[in-house]
Amino acid sequence: MRTRPIRPGEIDPFVDATVRPGHREDTKQYLQSMFAAGSMRPEWCFVIQEGDDRPLGRVAFWTLPGTEKPFALVLFEVPWEGGHAGVGTRLLGDVLDEARRLGADRIEHVLDTPPMRPQFQHHPGKRLEVLEGAGFAFRRETDRFHRRGEEPPPVPGRLSFRTLQEVGEAAFVDAMMRVSEGTLDREIREERTRLGPLWAARDFFEDARRVEHDPSWWRLAYDGPGGDLATLVMSAESPGFLTIFYVGVVPEMRGQRYVDELLAAATTALLGARVQGGGEKPLWADTDVTNAPMAAAFGRDGRGSRRGESTSLISLQP
Repeated sequence: MRTRPIRPGEIDPFVDATVRPGHREDTKQYLQSMFAAGSMRPEWCFVIQEGDDRPLGRVAFWTLPGTEKPFALVLFEVPWEGGHAGVGTRLLGDVLDEARRLGADRIEHVLDTPPMRPQFQHHPGKRLEVLEGAGFAFRRETDRFHRRGEEPPPVPGRLSFRTLQEVGEAAFVDAMMRVSEGTLDREIREERTRLGPLWAARDFFEDARRVEHDPSWWRLAYDGPGGDLATLVMSAESPGFLTIFYVGVVPEMRGQRYVDELLAAATTALLGARVQGGGEKPLWADTDVTNAPMAAAFGRDGRGSRRGESTSLISLQP
Protein backbone atom coordinates (compact mmCIF):
# COMPACT_ATOMS: atom_id res chain seq x y z
CA MET A 1 0.00 0.00 0.00
CA ARG A 2 1.10 3.52 -0.66
CA THR A 3 -0.31 6.92 0.24
CA ARG A 4 -0.17 9.76 -2.25
CA PRO A 5 -1.76 13.16 -2.88
CA ILE A 6 -4.41 13.17 -5.55
CA ARG A 7 -3.49 14.18 -9.08
CA PRO A 8 -5.22 16.86 -11.18
CA GLY A 9 -8.65 15.61 -12.14
CA GLU A 10 -8.89 13.07 -9.30
CA ILE A 11 -11.43 14.88 -7.13
CA ASP A 12 -14.15 12.38 -8.07
CA PRO A 13 -12.09 9.27 -7.17
CA PHE A 14 -11.18 10.96 -3.88
CA VAL A 15 -14.83 11.68 -3.11
CA ASP A 16 -15.88 8.17 -4.11
CA ALA A 17 -13.31 6.39 -1.93
CA THR A 18 -15.40 4.26 0.48
CA VAL A 19 -18.21 6.83 0.37
CA ARG A 20 -21.83 5.80 0.83
CA PRO A 21 -23.93 6.51 -2.28
CA GLY A 22 -26.18 9.08 -0.64
CA HIS A 23 -23.31 11.20 0.67
CA ARG A 24 -21.39 11.87 -2.54
CA GLU A 25 -22.82 15.27 -3.48
CA ASP A 26 -22.58 16.65 0.06
CA THR A 27 -18.93 15.62 0.26
CA LYS A 28 -18.07 17.09 -3.13
CA GLN A 29 -19.85 20.35 -2.35
CA TYR A 30 -17.96 20.58 0.94
CA LEU A 31 -14.65 20.09 -0.83
CA GLN A 32 -15.41 22.78 -3.38
CA SER A 33 -16.46 25.26 -0.72
CA MET A 34 -13.31 24.57 1.31
CA PHE A 35 -11.10 25.01 -1.76
CA ALA A 36 -12.80 28.35 -2.44
CA ALA A 37 -12.37 29.48 1.17
CA GLY A 38 -8.67 28.58 1.23
CA SER A 39 -9.09 26.02 4.02
CA MET A 40 -8.24 23.03 1.80
CA ARG A 41 -6.19 22.39 -1.33
CA PRO A 42 -6.21 19.55 -3.86
CA GLU A 43 -2.60 18.71 -2.96
CA TRP A 44 -3.72 18.28 0.66
CA CYS A 45 -6.11 15.47 -0.32
CA PHE A 46 -4.62 11.97 0.01
CA VAL A 47 -5.62 8.46 -1.00
CA ILE A 48 -4.14 5.10 -0.09
CA GLN A 49 -4.14 2.27 -2.62
CA GLU A 50 -2.48 -0.96 -3.67
CA GLY A 51 -0.86 -0.63 -7.07
CA ASP A 52 -3.18 1.12 -9.50
CA ASP A 53 -6.32 -0.24 -7.91
CA ARG A 54 -9.23 1.83 -6.70
CA PRO A 55 -8.33 3.86 -3.56
CA LEU A 56 -8.84 1.97 -0.31
CA GLY A 57 -9.14 5.09 1.82
CA ARG A 58 -8.76 8.83 1.92
CA VAL A 59 -8.08 11.79 4.21
CA ALA A 60 -7.40 15.50 3.78
CA PHE A 61 -5.81 18.39 5.64
CA TRP A 62 -7.87 21.39 6.71
CA THR A 63 -6.67 24.73 8.05
CA LEU A 64 -7.92 28.19 8.88
CA PRO A 65 -8.03 30.50 5.84
CA GLY A 66 -4.76 32.35 5.41
CA THR A 67 -2.73 29.71 7.24
CA GLU A 68 -0.03 27.77 5.40
CA LYS A 69 0.27 24.70 7.62
CA PRO A 70 -2.32 21.98 8.27
CA PHE A 71 -4.46 22.30 11.38
CA ALA A 72 -6.82 19.30 11.24
CA LEU A 73 -7.69 16.08 9.43
CA VAL A 74 -11.06 15.82 7.67
CA LEU A 75 -12.87 13.36 5.40
CA PHE A 76 -11.06 10.38 6.93
CA GLU A 77 -12.45 7.18 5.42
CA VAL A 78 -11.17 3.62 5.18
CA PRO A 79 -13.04 0.29 4.71
CA TRP A 80 -14.54 0.19 8.21
CA GLU A 81 -16.35 -3.07 7.56
CA GLY A 82 -13.20 -4.75 6.25
CA GLY A 83 -9.50 -4.44 7.01
CA HIS A 84 -9.81 -0.93 8.38
CA ALA A 85 -7.12 -1.09 11.06
CA GLY A 86 -4.13 -1.73 8.79
CA VAL A 87 -5.27 0.68 6.10
CA GLY A 88 -6.15 3.42 8.58
CA THR A 89 -2.92 3.09 10.55
CA ARG A 90 -0.78 3.28 7.41
CA LEU A 91 -2.76 6.20 5.96
CA LEU A 92 -2.63 8.26 9.16
CA GLY A 93 1.06 7.53 9.68
CA ASP A 94 1.92 8.71 6.18
CA VAL A 95 -0.14 11.91 6.28
CA LEU A 96 1.06 12.83 9.76
CA ASP A 97 4.63 12.60 8.47
CA GLU A 98 3.60 15.03 5.74
CA ALA A 99 1.96 17.32 8.30
CA ARG A 100 5.24 17.50 10.21
CA ARG A 101 7.11 18.29 7.02
CA LEU A 102 4.68 21.15 6.37
CA GLY A 103 5.32 22.61 9.81
CA ALA A 104 2.24 21.48 11.76
CA ASP A 105 2.76 21.66 15.52
CA ARG A 106 -0.59 20.05 16.30
CA ILE A 107 -3.18 18.16 14.28
CA GLU A 108 -6.81 17.96 15.38
CA HIS A 109 -9.73 15.82 14.31
CA VAL A 110 -13.41 16.27 15.14
CA LEU A 111 -15.63 13.23 15.51
CA ASP A 112 -19.39 13.87 15.27
CA THR A 113 -21.93 11.52 16.83
CA PRO A 114 -24.27 10.53 15.24
CA PRO A 115 -22.87 10.95 11.69
CA MET A 116 -23.55 14.43 10.29
CA ARG A 117 -22.96 16.11 6.99
CA PRO A 118 -20.56 16.79 5.41
CA GLN A 119 -18.27 14.09 6.86
CA PHE A 120 -20.81 11.36 7.73
CA GLN A 121 -18.54 9.61 10.22
CA HIS A 122 -20.08 6.17 10.58
CA HIS A 123 -18.46 3.52 12.82
CA PRO A 124 -17.28 5.97 15.53
CA GLY A 125 -15.86 3.23 17.74
CA LYS A 126 -13.63 1.88 14.99
CA ARG A 127 -12.57 5.41 14.04
CA LEU A 128 -11.55 6.19 17.58
CA GLU A 129 -9.59 2.93 17.81
CA VAL A 130 -7.54 3.78 14.70
CA LEU A 131 -7.04 7.41 15.71
CA GLU A 132 -5.86 6.52 19.20
CA GLY A 133 -3.55 3.91 17.68
CA ALA A 134 -1.96 6.69 15.64
CA GLY A 135 -1.34 8.76 18.77
CA PHE A 136 -4.42 10.97 18.94
CA ALA A 137 -5.79 11.70 22.41
CA PHE A 138 -9.22 12.86 23.55
CA ARG A 139 -9.30 16.58 24.27
CA ARG A 140 -12.87 17.85 24.50
CA GLU A 141 -16.48 16.73 24.15
CA THR A 142 -19.37 19.05 23.40
CA ASP A 143 -23.13 18.83 23.04
CA ARG A 144 -24.64 20.40 19.92
CA PHE A 145 -27.69 22.65 20.14
CA HIS A 146 -30.00 23.53 17.24
CA ARG A 147 -32.08 26.72 17.14
CA ARG A 148 -35.75 25.92 16.58
CA GLY A 149 -38.11 28.32 14.83
CA GLU A 150 -37.69 31.36 12.63
CA GLU A 151 -38.98 34.08 14.96
CA PRO A 152 -36.23 36.17 16.58
CA PRO A 153 -36.30 36.05 20.38
CA PRO A 154 -37.19 39.17 22.39
CA VAL A 155 -34.21 41.24 23.57
CA PRO A 156 -35.06 42.69 27.02
CA GLY A 157 -32.74 45.70 26.75
CA ARG A 158 -30.61 45.65 29.90
CA LEU A 159 -27.43 45.43 27.85
CA SER A 160 -25.73 48.09 25.75
CA PHE A 161 -23.76 46.67 22.81
CA ARG A 162 -20.58 47.85 21.11
CA THR A 163 -19.02 46.12 18.11
CA LEU A 164 -15.40 45.12 17.60
CA GLN A 165 -14.96 48.09 15.26
CA GLU A 166 -16.18 50.43 17.98
CA VAL A 167 -14.05 49.14 20.86
CA GLY A 168 -10.89 48.05 18.99
CA GLU A 169 -8.90 44.83 19.11
CA ALA A 170 -7.08 45.51 22.38
CA ALA A 171 -10.30 46.03 24.34
CA PHE A 172 -11.89 42.99 22.74
CA VAL A 173 -8.94 40.71 23.55
CA ASP A 174 -8.92 42.04 27.11
CA ALA A 175 -12.63 41.18 27.37
CA MET A 176 -11.93 37.67 26.05
CA MET A 177 -9.31 37.24 28.75
CA ARG A 178 -11.75 38.40 31.44
CA VAL A 179 -14.70 36.22 30.42
CA SER A 180 -12.47 33.12 30.18
CA GLU A 181 -11.58 33.33 33.88
CA GLY A 182 -13.14 30.37 35.67
CA THR A 183 -14.49 28.94 32.42
CA LEU A 184 -16.08 25.49 32.36
CA ASP A 185 -14.86 24.94 28.80
CA ARG A 186 -12.10 22.35 28.94
CA GLU A 187 -10.19 23.51 25.87
CA ILE A 188 -10.16 27.20 26.82
CA ARG A 189 -9.16 26.32 30.38
CA GLU A 190 -6.23 24.24 29.13
CA GLU A 191 -5.10 27.01 26.79
CA ARG A 192 -5.16 29.55 29.64
CA THR A 193 -2.95 27.23 31.66
CA ARG A 194 -0.59 26.54 28.75
CA LEU A 195 -0.21 30.07 27.38
CA GLY A 196 -1.34 32.33 30.19
CA PRO A 197 -4.66 34.25 30.20
CA LEU A 198 -3.67 37.11 27.89
CA TRP A 199 -1.80 35.08 25.29
CA ALA A 200 -4.53 32.45 25.24
CA ALA A 201 -7.05 35.20 24.48
CA ARG A 202 -4.82 36.69 21.77
CA ASP A 203 -4.28 33.29 20.18
CA PHE A 204 -8.01 32.54 20.17
CA PHE A 205 -8.76 35.96 18.68
CA GLU A 206 -6.25 35.54 15.86
CA ASP A 207 -7.59 32.09 14.98
CA ALA A 208 -11.21 33.19 15.19
CA ARG A 209 -10.78 36.18 12.90
CA ARG A 210 -9.90 33.78 10.05
CA VAL A 211 -13.35 32.19 10.30
CA GLU A 212 -15.99 33.71 8.00
CA HIS A 213 -18.03 36.31 9.91
CA ASP A 214 -19.64 39.72 9.71
CA PRO A 215 -17.58 42.12 11.90
CA SER A 216 -20.80 43.46 13.44
CA TRP A 217 -21.46 40.00 14.91
CA TRP A 218 -18.54 40.39 17.33
CA ARG A 219 -19.80 42.50 20.20
CA LEU A 220 -19.11 43.45 23.77
CA ALA A 221 -22.11 44.03 26.00
CA TYR A 222 -22.24 46.38 28.96
CA ASP A 223 -24.56 46.67 31.94
CA GLY A 224 -26.49 49.56 30.41
CA PRO A 225 -25.13 52.71 28.69
CA GLY A 226 -21.86 53.66 30.34
CA GLY A 227 -21.98 50.55 32.51
CA ASP A 228 -19.40 47.86 33.21
CA LEU A 229 -18.48 45.07 30.82
CA ALA A 230 -20.84 42.13 31.26
CA THR A 231 -20.51 39.75 28.31
CA LEU A 232 -19.16 39.20 24.81
CA VAL A 233 -20.27 37.22 21.79
CA MET A 234 -18.54 36.10 18.58
CA SER A 235 -20.72 34.60 15.85
CA ALA A 236 -19.50 32.99 12.64
CA GLU A 237 -20.56 31.31 9.41
CA SER A 238 -19.32 28.00 8.09
CA PRO A 239 -20.17 26.45 4.72
CA GLY A 240 -22.88 24.35 6.37
CA PHE A 241 -24.29 26.37 9.26
CA LEU A 242 -24.37 29.61 11.25
CA THR A 243 -23.08 29.49 14.80
CA ILE A 244 -22.46 31.40 17.99
CA PHE A 245 -18.75 30.72 17.97
CA TYR A 246 -17.89 32.03 21.44
CA VAL A 247 -19.86 33.56 24.28
CA GLY A 248 -18.74 34.50 27.77
CA VAL A 249 -19.70 36.47 30.87
CA VAL A 250 -17.25 38.21 33.21
CA PRO A 251 -17.13 36.46 36.61
CA GLU A 252 -18.68 39.31 38.59
CA MET A 253 -21.74 39.41 36.28
CA ARG A 254 -22.51 35.69 36.22
CA GLY A 255 -25.78 34.37 37.58
CA GLN A 256 -27.86 37.35 36.40
CA ARG A 257 -28.89 35.80 33.06
CA TYR A 258 -27.15 38.46 31.01
CA VAL A 259 -26.17 35.61 28.73
CA ASP A 260 -29.84 35.20 27.78
CA GLU A 261 -29.98 38.74 26.41
CA LEU A 262 -26.67 38.26 24.64
CA LEU A 263 -27.83 35.06 22.95
CA ALA A 264 -31.11 36.70 21.95
CA ALA A 265 -29.30 39.59 20.26
CA ALA A 266 -26.81 37.28 18.55
CA THR A 267 -29.55 34.92 17.36
CA THR A 268 -31.56 37.83 15.95
CA ALA A 269 -28.51 38.95 13.94
CA LEU A 270 -27.90 35.44 12.58
CA LEU A 271 -31.54 34.95 11.63
CA GLY A 272 -31.41 38.26 9.78
CA ALA A 273 -28.25 37.23 7.96
CA ARG A 274 -29.87 33.96 6.92
CA VAL A 275 -32.87 35.80 5.47
CA GLN A 276 -30.68 38.28 3.59
CA GLY A 277 -28.52 35.47 2.22
CA GLY A 278 -31.55 33.60 0.95
CA GLY A 279 -30.20 30.37 2.39
CA GLU A 280 -31.47 27.78 4.79
CA LYS A 281 -28.39 27.24 6.93
CA PRO A 282 -29.24 25.89 10.38
CA LEU A 283 -28.21 27.72 13.53
CA TRP A 284 -25.97 25.51 15.66
CA ALA A 285 -23.99 26.05 18.82
CA ASP A 286 -21.73 23.70 20.76
CA THR A 287 -20.86 23.78 24.44
CA ASP A 288 -18.61 21.64 26.59
CA VAL A 289 -20.50 18.73 28.17
CA THR A 290 -19.40 19.98 31.60
CA ASN A 291 -20.78 23.50 31.03
CA ALA A 292 -24.29 23.03 32.43
CA PRO A 293 -25.02 26.79 32.78
CA MET A 294 -24.28 27.39 29.09
CA ALA A 295 -26.37 24.40 28.05
CA ALA A 296 -29.27 25.75 30.11
CA ALA A 297 -28.91 29.16 28.46
CA PHE A 298 -29.04 27.61 24.98
CA GLY A 299 -32.20 25.79 26.01
CA ARG A 300 -33.85 29.02 27.17
CA ASP A 301 -32.88 30.63 23.85
CA GLY A 302 -34.92 28.07 21.93
CA ARG A 303 -32.11 25.68 21.10
CA GLY A 304 -32.61 21.98 21.62
CA SER A 305 -29.92 19.32 21.94
CA ARG A 306 -30.74 16.23 19.94
CA ARG A 307 -30.43 13.09 22.00
CA GLY A 308 -26.94 11.66 21.80
CA GLU A 309 -25.65 14.34 19.43
CA SER A 310 -22.16 15.43 20.37
CA THR A 311 -18.80 16.38 18.98
CA SER A 312 -15.46 15.11 20.27
CA LEU A 313 -12.19 16.89 19.61
CA ILE A 314 -9.09 14.75 19.69
CA SER A 315 -5.62 16.00 18.94
CA LEU A 316 -2.09 14.86 18.29
CA GLN A 317 1.20 16.66 18.82
CA PRO A 318 3.17 15.57 15.74
